[in-house]
Amino acid sequence: MENGRVIRRNTFSIKTLGCKLNQYESECLRSNLEKIGFEFRKFYEKADFYIINTCTVTGKTDSRSRNAVRRARRKAPDSVIITTGCYVESNPRDLEKMDEINYLVGNKDKSYIPYLLECIRENGNKTELNIEDITENKPRLGCEIDLFHGHSRAFIKIQDGCNAFCSYCIIPFTRGRNRSVAPDNIISQIKRLVKNGYEEIVLTGIHIGRYGKDSDFSADLVMLLRKILKNTEGIRIRFSSIEPTEVTSELIKLVSETNRVAPHFHIPLQSGDNSVLKAMNRPYTVEQYIEKTMEIASYMPDAAIGTDIIVGFPGETDDNFKNTCSLIESELPVNYLHVFSYSDRPGTRAESLPGKIDPETRKKRSRELIEIGKTKKREFLFSQKNRNEIALVQEKLDADERFYKSITGNYCEIILPASSADLRGKLVPVRFSGNRGGLFFGEITGEPLIKE
Repeated sequence: MENGRVIRRNTFSIKTLGCKLNQYESECLRSNLEKIGFEFRKFYEKADFYIINTCTVTGKTDSRSRNAVRRARRKAPDSVIITTGCYVESNPRDLEKMDEINYLVGNKDKSYIPYLLECIRENGNKTELNIEDITENKPRLGCEIDLFHGHSRAFIKIQDGCNAFCSYCIIPFTRGRNRSVAPDNIISQIKRLVKNGYEEIVLTGIHIGRYGKDSDFSADLVMLLRKILKNTEGIRIRFSSIEPTEVTSELIKLVSETNRVAPHFHIPLQSGDNSVLKAMNRPYTVEQYIEKTMEIASYMPDAAIGTDIIVGFPGETDDNFKNTCSLIESELPVNYLHVFSYSDRPGTRAESLPGKIDPETRKKRSRELIEIGKTKKREFLFSQKNRNEIALVQEKLDADERFYKSITGNYCEIILPASSADLRGKLVPVRFSGNRGGLFFGEITGEPLIKE
C-alpha cells in the first residue's frame, strides 16, 4: 500500500540459460505475459518479477543459473523471483536453499507461470500461492508468438523430450520422453512469424531426429520439412542438433536439392574413441560417424558440419583422447566444435563410473580441442573465399556500427558493410572477400531477397 493505494506489480524480466528450446519457451512466456498486460524489461533493468529459465546440462550451467538468481535479487530486493527449467527438475534441493527464490516451477508447469504472476499481481501475495492449485484450476497455456525478442531469426519447437538415456546426460530426467508437435501447428506458427518479417526459422527440440516417432500423424523430420517447404514461401529453414543415427540419406538428399534449407548439420560426436562411446551409451561407432559425415560432404562439399565433444569422461585415457584429436584433425569433414568438460550429473549412470579425470587434465584437454576447433573453423572460412552465398543479416557490430554481423546458410559468420537501409533479419546475397583482425568480411552483391 502507498497512500492507501494498492501498488500493482506489473513489470517482468526473463533470463534464459541453455538451449534454443529454452529460448523458445521463454519467448512463449513473454508473449503470454504481455497479452495479459504485463510489461517486459531487459534483465539488467529493475522489474517486479524475474523469471530465471535454467539449464543443468553441466555443473557450469548450474552455477550460472544460481548467479542469475542472485543478480536479480541484488537488482530488485523487493521483486518476486520464479525459477524454472531443467535445474529445477534435476536438483530442486540446491535451489530450495536459496533464500532469493520465491517460487520453483518445473518444466511441465512452465506454461502456467503467467497465471502465477497474474495471481500475485491481483492479491499482492508473493510467498503463499501454490503452483499446484493454479495448475488444477487453469487450462494449460499454448504458445502463439508473433516476435522473437532480440533475435534476427526465430526458433520453433517441433519436439520435446528424449528416450536415449546416454550415460552422462540428465536431460531425459528433466524433459521426459519424446513428444512431437503436430505439423499443422508448426506451420501455423511459422506463418505467424513470417508475417512479422522473419526470414529464417530454426526448428528445435531435444531430440529432433525422433520427430514423429511417438505420434499418430504419420510424419518424420523429412516429411515435416517437405510439408513446411510446400506450405511456406521466401524463408530459409535451419534445423538444430541431430543425432548421427538419424541423419538419413533421404534428409541429406533433401537439403542438397533446395536452397531453402540451410546446408548446416550439427551432429554430436562426444568422443572419437569407440570404447568411450560405448561407456557413454552412444548408439554408433566412430566408423559409422565418419561414413555419415562423408556422405554429407559428398553431396554438399561446402556444407557446415559441426559437432559436440565431451572431454574427461570417466575412464578416458590419454590414448582415448588422442584418438578423438586425431579423428577431428585429419579424418572428419567437421568445420567447428563445441567442447564440454565432463561434469557429474546427479542420477546418471556416469556419476557412479570409476576412473574420474582430475580437473586440471580436463581443462588441458578442453584447451587442446578448442584450439583444434578454431583451426578447423578458420580453414573452412578460408575455403569459402570468393564464394557466393545467402546470409541472414543480424545485429550491428559492437565495435563499429558501420558493419553488420551475418550468418550464411553454411554457418559462416561474415561481417558486412552497413547500408542506409536497415537490413537486420533480411536474407541477402553475399560474397566472402577476406579477413582482418580475426574477423571475416564479405560484401553484399545484390538487393535483399524479395519474397514471392
